[in-house]
Parts: sequence; C-alpha cells; structure tokens
Amino acid sequence: MLKVAVIGANGQLGRYIMRIFQNSSLVEVVPFTRQDLDVAQPKSIQCALSGQPFEILINTSAAHGRDVETALEKTFAVNTIGPKYLAEYCDAKSIDLVHISTDYVFRGDIQRPYTETDCAEPVNAYGISKLAGELMIRSTMARYYIVRVSGLYGLGGCRAKNNTNFVEMMLDKATKEKMIRVVDDQFVTPTYALDVAESLLQLVQTQKYGVYHMTNAGACSWYEFIREIFRLARVDVEVQQIKTSQSGSVVTRPMYSVLDNCNLRAIGLPDLRPWPEALAAYIAERRAYLNSFL
Repeated sequence: MLKVAVIGANGQLGRYIMRIFQNSSLVEVVPFTRQDLDVAQPKSIQCALSGQPFEILINTSAAHGRDVETALEKTFAVNTIGPKYLAEYCDAKSIDLVHISTDYVFRGDIQRPYTETDCAEPVNAYGISKLAGELMIRSTMARYYIVRVSGLYGLGGCRAKNNTNFVEMMLDKATKEKMIRVVDDQFVTPTYALDVAESLLQLVQTQKYGVYHMTNAGACSWYEFIREIFRLARVDVEVQQIKTSQSGSVVTRPMYSVLDNCNLRAIGLPDLRPWPEALAAYIAERRAYLNSFL
C-alpha cells in the first residue's frame, strides 16, 4: 500500500484527490492544509512531514488569483521557492514528488495543442513563477511528476478565488445580470478536477517520472465554454462575444493554451474524456450537491 501526503487537501483539486485516493485499496492518504504546512518555510515542511514514511507527496498548493501579478514576493515564494524546498525534502527522503503546474507556462501564440516537449515561454508573472517552480524541481531531483492542467474547475472552488471557479462565477453572474460578455479569442481545455484526480491515481503507480499534460480532451473558447455551461444548467441569459482587447483585463494571458496529453498516452494511460462530457458530469454533481440541502 502506498502512503501518500496531499498538500492543499482542502483545495479545489486536493478535495478530489482525497476522495479518489481514499476510495482506492492501494493507497493510504494523509491530508495537509495551509494551516498544517507552509511550503515556503523549510522548517514547516520538516515539522509537518518528518516521522511519517510517505512514499509520494502531492503538491497542489499555488499562489494565484487577482493579486498574483502584483504580490510578487508571495507569488514566487509559493510557486517557485516552495517547490524547491519540497523537492529538496523529497530527494533527501527518497519520496516521489507530484507537482501541479499550469498551461500558463506557454506563450499561447501557436494554433495547435502544446505538447510536453514544446518550449515554455510564459507571458505573465504567474506563468513565470510556475515555470520557475518546475525548473527548481527538475534541477533538484529525478523522481518527480510535473503535471500541467488547464481551466480547472470542481466543487468547492479555488481558495485563491474565494472558493469558486469559472463555472460557478458565471452561473452566479447569470442571476444578477441580463447580459454577460465573454472573450471568444482565448482558447483552453476546461478540465474537471475529478478527472485529474482519477488520472493522477493511475500515474503515481507507474513510476514513469517526467512532465505530463493532464486535461480533458478537446478545446474551446471561453465563449463556447460559457454557452455550454448555461445550456447544461438550463440557464437563459444573453451572452455577448467580445475580443480580449475589449475585456479591460490588465493581465496578459496566453491566447491559445490548449494542451496535448502526449506523455500520458506514451506510457499507456488513457486520455481524459472530452470536456463537454466532463462538464455535464460536473453540472450533474453540483445539482445533486445542491439538492442535498433541500
């Protein structure tokens, strides 16, 4: 039985990892939250993890959100220095490290899905900090899985985004506004955190280390994504297409950050299901969750 530690266990992805891994007879999983462990402090890592014979450490922690481009000290402490400290600890203890990264490590100026071997050229501080964290790990140890995800959503939402996600933000917005404006020239692969957790459980048992992309299949614009959200949720609201230049955003984002899960297929693991199927499953999950309170 594998003993697995999960940092960020109460976060959007961490909750699904806990659920999926706990349901496996092959794994014993131990949760750690921000209150238990500060990745930017070596002493905190040592105190929280020492004395427990973990074989795998999964790091889902990340600094992101509205202030990530301005609060650079915090951004790089969590996204860059933290992974360095975790890699040093894991390397010294012979622990496999799973680190969650992002599609934002890419520039987004090509019109085909990015593979794991494509050159990473981030265009904002968040992407730079996450790429630097990847490089810290790769320069420190050999037994790592760096897993890049895209457009992640799940029940509970992202702590850095006030415990919400894009799906929930749009559904909430639809209750308050008659028309919603969404960019149609930025392309991603929306990815259900449940599917990532299930794929991670398969991946950590392979001991085939390296960099992996892990997203649902297919691609869409944010406009197409929101239209499908409202269709599945049976929400009637007007959606207006706009260009990025009209959005008023001060943060530069990659225009095309679709990922190709080449390395997963190369080691014999299945593709994640298409994003519309995953979104339908999420809408069904949230409906059941909300109905449980009635």
